[in-house]
Amino acid sequence: MKGERLSLFWKSRYGHVRFKLMDINCLAYMALIGFFLIFFHKAVKSWPLYVLIHAAWIVVVLEIIRLGEKYPERKISSALRTFYPIAVLLYGWLELEPLLLMFFDSFWGTDIIIRLDKFIFGVHPTVWMQRLYRPWLDEIMNFIYAAYYTFFLLIPLYFYTRKRNEEACAIYSLATFTYFTNYVLFFLIPALSPNFIPMLQQLQVKQNTGYLFTALNRIIQASGGVAGAAFPSSHVAGALVWMLAGWRYSRKVGIISAPIVLTIGASTVYMNLHHAVDPITGYLWGAICFFIALKLIKKRGEDPRTVS
Repeated sequence: MKGERLSLFWKSRYGHVRFKLMDINCLAYMALIGFFLIFFHKAVKSWPLYVLIHAAWIVVVLEIIRLGEKYPERKISSALRTFYPIAVLLYGWLELEPLLLMFFDSFWGTDIIIRLDKFIFGVHPTVWMQRLYRPWLDEIMNFIYAAYYTFFLLIPLYFYTRKRNEEACAIYSLATFTYFTNYVLFFLIPALSPNFIPMLQQLQVKQNTGYLFTALNRIIQASGGVAGAAFPSSHVAGALVWMLAGWRYSRKVGIISAPIVLTIGASTVYMNLHHAVDPITGYLWGAICFFIALKLIKKRGEDPRTVS
């Protein structure tokens, strides 16, 4: 009886909704992590609160989607329908810190990645990079790293303001698939970045100086840096997908974002925020996720290029 009532409620409230891949990605991630927390919460303080928060996110996202589908002509509901994934991605990132050791009781991937870096390059790349430090180069690298954050809004916004909403949603579908699968890898392979490892910090004899963007990134890392979310680099994987997605629907967007994306891997190592293997695997993971997600949106009829 309860199952029937639930089914009737769902049909009456969300039966008219056609969920996009970005919706499924956001809802599935929130449901998956909330579900696992019920069984794997030994290292998580106040875990019932996080389960409730995840349930609340699911309800809020469903309502945003419902209202956006019901009133597409209204600017506010349409904008929320398109851009809400930014909030879900940001929350998912920020909650990694307290939840990351949900499955394991240590950052077990750290030593493996350090040894792999040393084996491949013969040095600790973040330590070797110090010899290149110059205030002007520090600022360029910090600019490259910071510019990536604008992709979350500006690339989809470029299409949205040109009444190409389907392209904006397709881009968010590609991006959310990449980020959320990357977050899952963080849970499975928790690994500290170089700036959280005492042994590597002791070898750090020089510091980034720079100017405006160096100071900005210090603020960002102080408030949003996550210990243990290093491998593979979601910064790099995400940047690659933003560029490839933008390029698919506008060559201009791809060309403008390409210089940032092609150099961002080096900037993460230069800034002591990633081991060298993190961005390398980040580029690989981004490429794999892009083509898988692209195949999915094509199959679902959500890729404007193939639909038209």
